[in-house]
This record gives sequence, structure tokens and C-alpha cells, in this order.
Amino acid sequence: MTVIDSPQQLNNAEAAITALKNSDDSGIRYYAAWWLGKNRIQEAIPLLCECLKDERDRTALGGYPLRRQAARSLGMLKDPQAVPALIEALECSDLKLQEAVILALKDIGARAAVPALLDLLNAQKEDKPTEALIEAFTAFKVWEVQDQFEPFLEHSSERVKCAAAQYFYALTLEPRYLEMIFQTLGHENRFLRYAAAFDLSALGRFETAPAIIKAQIPNNIKLATLKCILESLLLDQAETEVRRQEQSNFLFQTIDELLLDAIEGNIPRANTVESNQEVEKIMGLVAQPIPTSQQMPESPISVLFEALKSPYPKVKAAAIKGLVQLAPASVDSIIQIFDTDEDQDLRAGLTQALMHIGAPRTLSLLEKVIGFEIADHCQGKIRRVAARGLGKIGRQACAPEVISRAIEKLKWTISQPDDWGLRYSAAVSLEEIGNSDAILVLQAASESESDLVVQTRIERALAAIAW
Repeated sequence: MTVIDSPQQLNNAEAAITALKNSDDSGIRYYAAWWLGKNRIQEAIPLLCECLKDERDRTALGGYPLRRQAARSLGMLKDPQAVPALIEALECSDLKLQEAVILALKDIGARAAVPALLDLLNAQKEDKPTEALIEAFTAFKVWEVQDQFEPFLEHSSERVKCAAAQYFYALTLEPRYLEMIFQTLGHENRFLRYAAAFDLSALGRFETAPAIIKAQIPNNIKLATLKCILESLLLDQAETEVRRQEQSNFLFQTIDELLLDAIEGNIPRANTVESNQEVEKIMGLVAQPIPTSQQMPESPISVLFEALKSPYPKVKAAAIKGLVQLAPASVDSIIQIFDTDEDQDLRAGLTQALMHIGAPRTLSLLEKVIGFEIADHCQGKIRRVAARGLGKIGRQACAPEVISRAIEKLKWTISQPDDWGLRYSAAVSLEEIGNSDAILVLQAASESESDLVVQTRIERALAAIAW
């Protein structure tokens, strides 16, 4: 039997299942449970259900980390066969486990769990996972508990208060409840802003989208929440076709634009006097006469590269714009430093610059970025931008072999990765190329794609090319 003693060894279903069954290392078992859920390994469901009873991994405060992760993974797998085991796990006193179980039952859509959730709500206990319970009852449209939830509108916890407002807005559609969540979306605490965005998206209402787009939250959260709203809109049979088309056009266009960003961090930073001065310096540098040779002087290009490491997105954006304006003279320097400097913020900015430039000689580099070496950086944003870069190269290139190679890489990108945003980006790029080979790839992807938003974006790409 292979001994698993490192998370790096858990790179396939067999290894992860073996580790979860047999390892004595609690960290390895925890990682294996996470891996099986993240990679949607359906055959792991019985084993994950067994883990909901595992007593070995227990903290000094009485918590069960492995059991919590098993519940989260079962929520990711969304299989109803896990519901009985999850309901049984509600009896555990670990509040974080109860919360993970409730959210998993919500994600599975297990209305059969409502009686057990009502029992937990009515139990004479001081501590309960109140926020999760409210979210579940909202998702399951259990309106008979509204009298019990009304006091939570005045709760000391902003998150519980927002969950209650979400519940009552879903029930009544009264704007005052929506306004409560909007206020939290502007809270000084960024984590409360993030939670409010997800509360709004769970309502699945288009009218919440503009506030999310304007909010001071990272683009990855905007993408996740807008995707949730778009999914609800696409499934809404009550909305008129004309209105649904208008609203979906807006959301698809917004997602297209958000996926062009590789540089914004998870903590949006406000501009400062110093950052504004740095932007002015960059603009002045780029405004200088461009040399006639293909090679940029070292000093100006070095300044732009250093600016890409700035913590301020506005400075990074100015540096990217500068590199694009200085193309093609800047391209060779970009290729060279990409291979010599491993700073991930720098590489993200360089990739975004190359995406806008679309130079055929950067094809190999963008193919490399789409690969696995830096796949985890910024939730894969850099890979998505690289995929969009292939679209521009394929559209601008004259050489048939370059176009064919770009399409071949996009063929892999639209079908293999787990990241919906990467597959979505590939669909947009294939639409941009728009030749007969791109159409064939899109048609094949349309038949196998399971994500509603990506599937619809593929259909829109095909329709746009045909038009």
C-alpha cells in the first residue's frame, strides 16, 4: 500500500480516497476530504458520509475539523444520497459542524431536511448556527417561521441581521429589507461587505446587480455573485423573454469585462496622493517619444515593471497601459522578464498587458500561463486573462499556423479545467477568432458543458459568429 505523507501526493482520486481511509495524519485526511469535494469525486460520497462520524480529529475546544470538511465537500458534490448522514450529523454539538451541514443541505436542495432544521431551530439551546439556519429556510421558502425570525432584524450581528433581511425580502419583496443589505454592502468592514454581496446574490434578483458591481469588493466576489444572479435569471420562466434578454445581456457583458482583470487583489485599496503621483509619473514616461528601434531603453521599461508590483491597482493599470502603448517595442522585454522574475503580481500585470497587445510571438508564453505552473494565483485570474489573449492573437494573426495553434490551446481550455471562468474566457476568445475551426470547437464544447452560465455563453458565441 502506498503511504501518503504529503498533500502533494494527493493528486488523483485513488490517492485521496486511500489517504482518507488509512492515513493517521489528521492534516492529510483533512486535505483529502477537501480535494475529493473540490474535484467532484462522486465515488467518495459514502466515505465522506462515514467521516461525518469520525471521532479521531478533535480540537481542544471540542470541534471536529475533518467532519466539518466532509460536510462542506458533500455540499460541493450535491448528491441527495448524502442527506441522511448529514441530517444525523446535525445532532453533534460542534456549532461549526452544524453550520457546515446546514449549508451543505441547502446546496444539495434537500427539502427533506426541513423537519430536522425546524427541530434544531426550536431546540432549547443558547448557541445555534442562526445565520445558516435563516439562509436555509430562505432557500427552502419555509415562511411559517417568520415570527421567530423577525427579532433577528434587530440582532447585534450584522451577518444575522442581513440573513434575516434576505429572508423577509424573499418573502415580501419590500424594499426596506433590501436596503438593510445594501447598507451592509457599504460597511467599513470588508468581510461584512463580502457577506452582504453573497446575501444579495442568493436572492437571485437582477435589481441587486448594480449595487454589487459598484461595491468596494474584489472582482472575484463580484464574479461569483453576478454568476449566481445570472443563473437565477436564466432559469426564471416567469420573466418576459424581452426583459430576461436585456438583463442577461447586461450581466454577460459585465462578466466578460470582469474576466479581463488579472491585477486587482482581494483587498481593494483606495488611491493615495502617493499613488496618484506615481500614475502621473508613468503617464509622463510613456508620453516621451518612442524609439524607432524594436528595443526599448532599459530605464523606462524597468520603471513600468516595478510599477506592476505596486499594491495599488490604479498604478498597476497605468503601467499596463504604458506597456501596451509602447508595443511592439515593449514585447521582447516583457517576454524576457517573465522568465526571469517570479513575482506573481508582476506576472499577472505582464499577462494582462500581453492580452491587450495580442502579439503572435507571445503565443508560447500565454500557452504556458494557461498551463498549471501558476494555476492557483489569484483564483486563476491570470489564466483567464491569458486565454483572452489567445483570442486576440487568433484574431490578429496572419499566419494560419498561429491561428490554428491558438485554437488548439483554447480547445483544451474550454473543455478540461474545473474553473468555470477559464472555460468561459475560452468561449469568448473562440468567438473573437470566429473562423470555422473555432465554431467546431464551440459546438463540441456546447454538447459537454454542464455549467448553465458557461453553456449559455457558448451558445451566445455561436450565435454571434453566425450573425
